[in-house]
Amino acid sequence: MDGVSPDLNPGLARLLEPWPEPDLDEQAFPFVTVDEAGFPHVMLLCTPELLPAGDALLVAIASTTARANLTRTGTATLIAADGEVAHYAKLRVLATEEHPGFACLTCEVVWHMRDSLGIPLRPMEFHATPAIAANERWAGTRAALVALRDRSVRP
Repeated sequence: MDGVSPDLNPGLARLLEPWPEPDLDEQAFPFVTVDEAGFPHVMLLCTPELLPAGDALLVAIASTTARANLTRTGTATLIAADGEVAHYAKLRVLATEEHPGFACLTCEVVWHMRDSLGIPLRPMEFHATPAIAANERWAGTRAALVALRDRSVRP
């Protein structure tokens, strides 16, 4: 284990910044909430749905189940892989901004672990295509996150 902190780790933030390149494989980031029965509810997010903003993380969620879970608990976990490092970030929702078909969340990282045993990891991936970008409304989602970031970046 490399370390635990309550901040948005720079290595994790770097993974969340790039825009998916058409016809290339991109990392899918498991985002875990807890359902009413106490079980994990997993959804996969990509970089257009995740945006570092100072020490906060902005997240766009379309899933009505995940949104209900987040309204009830106010917490989630984000998982990412980078080379030999796994990142686990426990998030607390500070604010929610509703949009047609999705919500933008401002989250604080309350706990982050940069975990490594020196074993090469392969992140979960998907093949980015223009059709996926259009179906998932990446441009509109990212525009909403950027507007939120520009209004509310915390020092």
